[in-house]
Amino acid sequence: MSWRILASVVLALLLIGGMGQASHPMFIPLSEHTIAKEISENGMPLYRTTTFTVDDEQAASWLLIWRDAKVHTVEWRWYYPEGRTYARTFSNIPPIDGFTGMWAAPLWSCLKIKGTDVARLPGTWKVDVIVDYRKVLTEYFTVNGRQAC
Repeated sequence: MSWRILASVVLALLLIGGMGQASHPMFIPLSEHTIAKEISENGMPLYRTTTFTVDDEQAASWLLIWRDAKVHTVEWRWYYPEGRTYARTFSNIPPIDGFTGMWAAPLWSCLKIKGTDVARLPGTWKVDVIVDYRKVLTEYFTVNGRQAC
């Protein structure tokens, strides 16, 4: 068997295997994610970090998810340092709008810090990202309290 035929067979198997995974009903193609201090006007994360102070305005959980032909629901669950749920927010991943549409959807949820209970309870917080009732991501971030002088 020539190397070209072998390479073609291997490539075909990889493509078939990838298609099988992508067509699975619970497959969510999360392309990129981060925690940041702000989200730009065009939906991109600014000042990526996992460490915040009580004087920061917010922490933002940002995702870039590949779109398909269906609408998908996204939930963010923000947790206190001791593990109780602090807040929940929701969004939708819109369906792809034809071959000329954007294939990726940036989505985010923001947790206010300054002047809220978040600022009064420094520590390690977390956020779970749930897509179509399935947890796809957990991220941790720290809110640092004021230092004694």
